[in-house]
Amino acid sequence: MSVDLPPMPVTEDRAFVVSEPAITDAATAYVAAGGDPSDSPRFFFGDLATGSLDTLASVKLTREQERVEMGNLAVSGYFGGIWLRDDLRPEPAEPVSAAKPPGGVISALGLRMFGAFAGGLADISRVSWLSTPAAHSSVPVLLSLYGYNKGYLEYLLDNPPPGVPSMRDTLACRGFLDCNSSLVDLEIANRYDSALVDLEHPPTLRWAEMKLWTAVLESTTGAGRFVWKIITPSGGFSPSSYAALVDLSSAYLMIGKAATLASMKSYGDRDADLASTALLLQAGLWMWSGAYFSGLASNAPRGTIPSIVLA
Repeated sequence: MSVDLPPMPVTEDRAFVVSEPAITDAATAYVAAGGDPSDSPRFFFGDLATGSLDTLASVKLTREQERVEMGNLAVSGYFGGIWLRDDLRPEPAEPVSAAKPPGGVISALGLRMFGAFAGGLADISRVSWLSTPAAHSSVPVLLSLYGYNKGYLEYLLDNPPPGVPSMRDTLACRGFLDCNSSLVDLEIANRYDSALVDLEHPPTLRWAEMKLWTAVLESTTGAGRFVWKIITPSGGFSPSSYAALVDLSSAYLMIGKAATLASMKSYGDRDADLASTALLLQAGLWMWSGAYFSGLASNAPRGTIPSIVLA
């Protein structure tokens, strides 16, 4: 077994390195667990990313091991962005010139910029006296990102392509942050749910602040719905990619929830160790997100997507 990775604008930076052997190992585990090797979106845009995010938040890693996991997220995000670009733009892309680096300058800048940001968060996560204030200051941004993606996922679930069965019942929310997806089988998705109790009934002023930020930024859900209503093509989402898109978006939402609650809990409970974990999880989330936007901006030919190759 091997993987076929099309060219990327950047394959190595301070924060990440793309490792084909590491991705091949992940693909081997995916197929051994019953995954379909021909379903590239499900593996590369879903399982590869969630596996690396879970590792970042659960396993003590060396700096080089972190870079490899971040590289997995860069691959997942970048090609996932191209895949979504093609889904939202059904007409043929314009011919691509032999631009260097492959994918275009904007994509390369995006990968380096978000890589630098992710690397900075990873560095701060190693400094205990900085990790808690950094996790605290990130809460409003994480809440906004989570709310936007919650609105996007809800819009996606409410608007399946014609003839495609509804998947609306896969997402259940009893509150803004109290969401669960039946499509996401990750322990990390609910690892920090105890924070929901303290948000509902704040035991300290720190938790009261977290509750206030949550109430203020819940409105970002509406923004997510509005944006995707505007940019979705009149024909709707592609029937062939809809289920995989829902899977990916659900996983992204649940990882975003975990990062948000972990950051809140580390500040509310004055837990520096948890703050370090939260920052590393955030770093992975931003690497994934930034690579995703770089893929959306890529000038790579239509249909540029990695694959699992079986001998």
